Amino acid sequence: MTKTSPFITALRAALTLAFLYFGLRKLGSFSTDVAIYEAIGFSQFPRYITGSIEVIGAGLLWLKGWEGIGALLLLLTMFVGLSALLIWVGPPYWHMLLLILGTGTVTWAYRDQIGRLIA
Repeated sequence: MTKTSPFITALRAALTLAFLYFGLRKLGSFSTDVAIYEAIGFSQFPRYITGSIEVIGAGLLWLKGWEGIGALLLLLTMFVGLSALLIWVGPPYWHMLLLILGTGTVTWAYRDQIGRLIA
């Protein structure tokens, strides 16, 4: 599976839609998102940070040369989000696991970009 394969392109498109949806919900102060951050107890500021990262990461998935960085950024965000759900909020987790699987796959496909950044 190469980074130019139709599967990776379709996966990037699906992830873009998902992260734009979730990111804009957070930035738009939807009541369920506000309630989740209230349950965590960190105030609403992290909601804006998370929403911004999700929207920026979704955009980076389509910026040539930055796809891997965007996917890694989103993957790390999903690990933090899943940890917060596990510790403070509770189920459902299935959407987080699917997003981790998807972003992990795209991150792996573009791992050469990440390697160049680190090296």
